[in-house]
Amino acid sequence: MTKQNSLFEKYYKGETSLEEEQELRELVRGSDEKSAEKDVFDYFDNEAFLPEGLEEDLLSVVVEIQKQKKSIRIRLYSAISAAAVILIVLAVFLDARKTKKTQMADNFFVMEQALFQVSESLQPPQEPEEMLVLWVDDEVEIIIN
Repeated sequence: MTKQNSLFEKYYKGETSLEEEQELRELVRGSDEKSAEKDVFDYFDNEAFLPEGLEEDLLSVVVEIQKQKKSIRIRLYSAISAAAVILIVLAVFLDARKTKKTQMADNFFVMEQALFQVSESLQPPQEPEEMLVLWVDDEVEIIIN
């Protein structure tokens, strides 16, 4: 059995190392006879060739996509931040308005109570008068003192 046949046997079983595959390629390319293996190795050698600059082009496209995602993310974060600031300012404004309204109502109640106390102290006490209710309707009452 020749070395080429033993390498083919190992190659088809999937047991060859990279060095052995390289050696087999060189043996097949060096022979003058036409074989399917020679066609396969030639095909893979031709297809394995990458055009020059392809890697740089792909890398530039990936970098551009990442920049676009980053700019979209920055715009999104900016919009969310602006909305949050507006909500906080609105909440503080509404709370201040509500507090002011409540404080005014409390102050009005205190003034009303004070005025009632002053009016009670200035008026002499009145004796209860007897009243006679003659007639009562939904809208009209007739009372006699």
